[in-house]
Amino acid sequence: MGDTIIALGPGSPITVPEGTSDWERQALGELAQHGSGITPLRVRHDADLVAEGYRLEVSPEAVELSAGDARGRRYGIERLRQMTANGLVKTGRIVDSPSLGMRGYHLNLSLSTIGFNEGMRLLDSMANWRLNTVLVEYNARYPYKKHHAMSAPDALQREQVCELVSHAQALNIEVIPLHQCLGHVEYILNHDAYAHLREEDEHRDQWCPLKKESLALFKECVDDFVELHPGIRYFHMGGDEARRLGTCPKCAKETEAHGKGRLYVDFVTKAAEYVLSLGLTPIVWDDMLCTHSEVIEQMPREIVIMYWDYWTVNDPCAIFVARPENGLGVVTDRRWLGPWRAELGEVEQRMIAHFAKPMDFQTELSPAFCAKFGKYLGNQFPKRIRAFPYIEFYQDLGFKVIGAAAGGSNTSAWHGLPDWPRYGDNIRVFCRRLHEAGSLGVVTTAWYNFPPEAMLPALMYTGQFAWNVAITGECCAKL
Repeated sequence: MGDTIIALGPGSPITVPEGTSDWERQALGELAQHGSGITPLRVRHDADLVAEGYRLEVSPEAVELSAGDARGRRYGIERLRQMTANGLVKTGRIVDSPSLGMRGYHLNLSLSTIGFNEGMRLLDSMANWRLNTVLVEYNARYPYKKHHAMSAPDALQREQVCELVSHAQALNIEVIPLHQCLGHVEYILNHDAYAHLREEDEHRDQWCPLKKESLALFKECVDDFVELHPGIRYFHMGGDEARRLGTCPKCAKETEAHGKGRLYVDFVTKAAEYVLSLGLTPIVWDDMLCTHSEVIEQMPREIVIMYWDYWTVNDPCAIFVARPENGLGVVTDRRWLGPWRAELGEVEQRMIAHFAKPMDFQTELSPAFCAKFGKYLGNQFPKRIRAFPYIEFYQDLGFKVIGAAAGGSNTSAWHGLPDWPRYGDNIRVFCRRLHEAGSLGVVTTAWYNFPPEAMLPALMYTGQFAWNVAITGECCAKL
């Protein structure tokens, strides 16, 4: 920015393009109301600017904001508000646009710490940090229209869901509702009325994929969600951690003949086809497809894969998630516990100590795994692994990918607080890799009952790193 200061004031003429929202008009008026100048303030449409980008030019002749869409105007106005004090602003020129097209946060209303009011405030924070997508998960907090027993006593009211959705849309935040299609439905199956759908009777968290009634109930839930979430483009079907596959006698027989992966793909494909029939794009978590990678090619390419990895904190990294290797989780080469240990940073050390199974990558990873995934592991294998190696694996198969980063995850802590250094590094590296691979974007997840204010650092990290992946330096909790 320059050294010259120009002044806005109540006398500044303000011109805006057609379609400018009431919020934009009010915000522009507030910029000038406390000043004493008369410099014109102009907002103009420029179709040549990239999506969500803006150009801000401050000169003695005028303050001019150009953008190609509503989000770009909003972000430009917010930047001008940051630059302006009492109507005074320095001359200069800013051209800005996001690195990732989708920049999202997980509004997990199934958490006991997040209710309607907290959700509304988190949406405001998302807008302030230039996030444009919210993944909304309810579980038993959803006010089902027909299946009232599935709703908890503290479920939102249907009017509140509509208000949340409207508020998000007013903030130019796209809403993606999530309803599980297979597992994590214990809040449904614990009720006797749905006992006939259970895959088994101990955990009661997954319905049987071979029962027509299971798919029928999912379709009813999708219809209900679509009614309360007008204007959506995506529908997240969950599909993660379907650990009970093949348990009931009928499914066991099917698994013996065709494998668990085929059982999973057949059901999820039917669920996805219904979502597609409504004109929506289905999203699924990636872990089951990664674990059963032998069947992933049978999935419809219209499905978007949401790839979750909450442990990778560096690129390349000393750990990775080896799901395709017989369902292995987080692993590290055992030499990181010995001769290489001094090379680890503090966060990587914590990830290995809390999560990683040590193994010899050169001898214990199967030839089949190395043949299929070796080219994605990077040129420092076996010492370090390219961060998030399955991004390109999925994309090479023709799937679009959204990354799911950690914003509230288990086990590790930082001085008795949520592990913000871990979340920050995970989000930063994920955003950079997703941008490098040309992926759709990122959604940072929140899974544990942190108070709302403890969720803000991860939300801010997402806004920062998804907007500008070129930011360098170690991420630490100095906010």
